[in-house]
Amino acid sequence: MTSYSDISAWGQESIESIVKANTAAVKGFETLAKHFVELTGKTYENSVEAGKKLAGAKNVSDLFQIQTKLAQDSFTAFVEEGKSVSELATEIFTDVTAPLTPKFAKPATVKKAA
Repeated sequence: MTSYSDISAWGQESIESIVKANTAAVKGFETLAKHFVELTGKTYENSVEAGKKLAGAKNVSDLFQIQTKLAQDSFTAFVEEGKSVSELATEIFTDVTAPLTPKFAKPATVKKAA
C-alpha cells in the first residue's frame, strides 16, 4: 500500500524538479538574450563598416565587387550565426529537461490495496 509519506516525497521531488527546470529556463533565456544583444551590436558595427566600404568605391565596377563580397560575407555570417543559435538552444533545452527526465524515465508504480 502506498503511504502518505510516499506520495508526499514524490510530490516534493516533483516540485524540486520543476523549480530546477524553471531556474535553468530563466538562465537559458538570459543567455539567449545576451547573445542576441551582442549580435545586434556586431551587426550594427558590420553595417557601418559596409557603408564605409561602399562609399569608398571609385567606380560602378568596384561598387558591384564590394557589394558582392559583402553579400557573400553576410550570408556566411548568417549561416554561422544560425548554427550558433541552434547549438545554444539545444544546450538550453537539455539543461531545462535534465531535472525532469528522471521523473519520466522511471515508470510510476501503483500499489493496489489488498
